[in-house]
Amino acid sequence: MNLLRLFQQTNPDKPLGGRYKVISQLAAGGFGQTFLAQDLHLPGHPKCVVKQLKPQTNDPNSLAMARRLFDTEAQALYQLGDHDQIPRLLAHFEDNEQFYLAQELIEGEPLTQEIAGGQPWTEVQAIALMQDILQVLAFVHHKQVIHRDIKPPNLIRRRSDGKIVLIDFGAVKQVSTQVVNLDAGQTNLTISIGTKGYMPNEQLAGTPRFSSDVYAVGMLVLQALTGIHPKRLGEDPKTGEITWHARAPHVSPELAALIDKMVCYDFRDRYPTAIEALLALRSLPAALLESLPEPDLYFEEPETEATPSQVLPSSPTILESTVSEIETEYSVRVELTDYTESGINRPSTQIWVPTEAPEQIVNSTNGTNSTEPLSEHLTEHEPTYTTGISAPGRITLELIGRRLVRSWSVVAILAIAGTTVLMALPHLFPHLTNYTNSTRPVPIPSGSTPTATPTISPQKLPPEELLSQGDRLREAGKYQEALSFYDQAIALKPNNQKLAKAYWGRCYSLNELQKPTEAKVSCNDALALKPDYPEALWSKGKAIEQEKLEREDPEEPIRDALEYYQKATKLKPDLADAWVDRGVALQKLGRPWEANDALDKGIKLKRDSALAWSTKGEALANLGLLKEAIDALDKALQLQPNDLKVIELRQRVQEELKR
Repeated sequence: MNLLRLFQQTNPDKPLGGRYKVISQLAAGGFGQTFLAQDLHLPGHPKCVVKQLKPQTNDPNSLAMARRLFDTEAQALYQLGDHDQIPRLLAHFEDNEQFYLAQELIEGEPLTQEIAGGQPWTEVQAIALMQDILQVLAFVHHKQVIHRDIKPPNLIRRRSDGKIVLIDFGAVKQVSTQVVNLDAGQTNLTISIGTKGYMPNEQLAGTPRFSSDVYAVGMLVLQALTGIHPKRLGEDPKTGEITWHARAPHVSPELAALIDKMVCYDFRDRYPTAIEALLALRSLPAALLESLPEPDLYFEEPETEATPSQVLPSSPTILESTVSEIETEYSVRVELTDYTESGINRPSTQIWVPTEAPEQIVNSTNGTNSTEPLSEHLTEHEPTYTTGISAPGRITLELIGRRLVRSWSVVAILAIAGTTVLMALPHLFPHLTNYTNSTRPVPIPSGSTPTATPTISPQKLPPEELLSQGDRLREAGKYQEALSFYDQAIALKPNNQKLAKAYWGRCYSLNELQKPTEAKVSCNDALALKPDYPEALWSKGKAIEQEKLEREDPEEPIRDALEYYQKATKLKPDLADAWVDRGVALQKLGRPWEANDALDKGIKLKRDSALAWSTKGEALANLGLLKEAIDALDKALQLQPNDLKVIELRQRVQEELKR
């Protein structure tokens, strides 16, 4: 690729930041590019990696916001670089309104090449990999940072010593997607970053936790042990848990139990952080650990108890809290969900030297950067730490175990954090006023994108009325408004039956809003509370069928959805919509006799379903019953006269009938 095209607004002969001369491109994506460069300010002009982060806006306010976020993310990166297995951030700078990170060059290969071969690993190999990743991740979590995109392309096997290096920290996604228009009352800071298969449900919903990274490591290890990509590992339809034991019979019960806990559907059942997971790993039978070295841990150990101010994360926390203020103040949120479907075909923005020439890499890469400093999730785990960036000392696992029991009062932390946020707001958003006197409603979960305020204030209603209002809005086709009522009902934590109904209401509404991935998360939540919930089983099937997943067999999601439709109709034979969707799925799978039977049951319960009649017409035509097909299609057109697909199908059937 011609480098002139890469810097349309920059002189290609001029070093970036007056210091870094681009040699070649390593990766390119929608949010930025990664280059191999030379540092002209150091003797010998050593090579490094320069990552360009391109904001998707020219708005001055948005650009200023992105600049502040870039600076805070860079400060977190400087601290993470203290670890030997995390690339050091050498510099961060701005050039022609583009943001750049200069990072240490890692010579090695991504784990993708080791793990994607389909050959199952031995227990010893998998445990060694798990320990290598967890000891780095323990340091990251100790720094109050969530990685959010742990996958094979983001793990580099360093050529010099064979150790795993964790890459792709930074602010590519956050900085590159900042588009804030406070004058219009809009912000799009709710970003779900990650990779399908390695990303748990709470991360899909926009609320990642430390244990989300633990889940990703567990799924990666399952991929190594089974030789199967995480996307293709099945799940229990009732519990949502991964079903993998039969695919890895060589795994011992002790290791299986550890991995099961890492990949639990409910984040509350997982190890809270990588530190606890590493402790559990070191508790495995001696026979499994005898070939492993003692973990090499990097933590700062304070001489005295940390003060609450030391426990508070640094400025990225303020940004996240401020985003919550803006979202609740303005009642409008444009949500960005950005995750990659495959951990194999879309490598990260590399900071390593691959075997292939750079030209071979450019077209196959699309970087994702995914570091999230965390504060709002301190209730899950609150390790005591200091925020200095001096060279860290080493501590033992026994010492980590003792430190885990020391935590600060959540109330005290939130009180101090709240004061910090109020003090920081005028500096982050100088043109935003009167925020301190506003009445804050309950924050709306990330799955919701309210566009209108319901006529009744949901905060003042009991759960029963919230559900009733949500159901009325949903039945009226006002799905966006319905979501806010369901979310408020969930926030009040009613009994399991009402909570399951609220989650199903969310699932149904999100399906109608064409958000199947989020819909499936809500249906899973409903089924976790009420496993034999027919409506939730049916809606989960719809979400699976809607999801645009990259599968080798395009009929696979239809077959998966059909299983849920069948379970729903078995549990509730009068669930008309489930019968109709069951018939549609059967027709798609080329089973017209069964489709016609299911559609008849659906039509008997719901005669005004245009979809049922049109699909019945298609099935009858496939069976050679052309006159009956015409009759069914006429019924469909009576209900929806302008359906062009049905009109075209009827014309084809009519022509066939005349022959």
